[in-house]
Amino acid sequence: MENELIELGLGNYEAKALNLLLSKKLNLRQISDKTNIPFGKVYSVIKSLKEKDFVQETKTRPKLIYVENPSIVISPLIEKKQSRDKKITSKLKQYVSEIDKSRGNKGVFFQIGTTIEENKEIQLRTFNEAKEEVLQILNIHHKPKSNRKSKTLWEKSITDATKRGVIFKSIYPKNIVLPTILEKLNKNKPDKLQVKRFDTDFVRCDIIDNDKVLIKLVQQDPIQFGGVFFIQDENLNDNLRKIFFELWEQAEN
Repeated sequence: MENELIELGLGNYEAKALNLLLSKKLNLRQISDKTNIPFGKVYSVIKSLKEKDFVQETKTRPKLIYVENPSIVISPLIEKKQSRDKKITSKLKQYVSEIDKSRGNKGVFFQIGTTIEENKEIQLRTFNEAKEEVLQILNIHHKPKSNRKSKTLWEKSITDATKRGVIFKSIYPKNIVLPTILEKLNKNKPDKLQVKRFDTDFVRCDIIDNDKVLIKLVQQDPIQFGGVFFIQDENLNDNLRKIFFELWEQAEN
């Protein structure tokens, strides 16, 4: 676990000492002997860990160093690492997306569709790239009978995704009849396609795993297509995920 602790931000000697102390109570000499940290360095290493509230010491002679609650020590380190990683990936995605845009390239992290064909292509990314879960909000403007050719392709892609293990949770308007393919999937594999009913005018969106979002601009007139956005952003995904489950709690089975 030393390498993992270093990845979480600890120095080499700190990681060696903490890894040992997660499961043992030891004095300074024992820590030095078991980790090969020079004895002259052990005091400063333990002092650093104490200042960070990672380790405690007994009042015995000699003093024993230990970790009171390993999970309480490791949990904030993991959270800080995840936060740092999110900031790094977000900046990199934004940076390369701007370069792609300036060169007229099709972006991966941010893609816009303004035509029916682009809408079809981008919507398929939801079903083809999903690995674990897709949360769908289909609002009161959803028209399952329009653009049937594309929708049949998407519905088959949903079925294929469930075969890979992807779980779909979908909020449909109350009076919308499920397309035949999805009705069959929901009936035969209700754990794979979970459907609830709720009338909402919240934006039509797919929340994909923990990092991707598809947002579609639709209105009552199915001919009026505003556009579709595919965005890979963890924070936006988090925000929409919270909204989805608020609606999911209000929705009816």
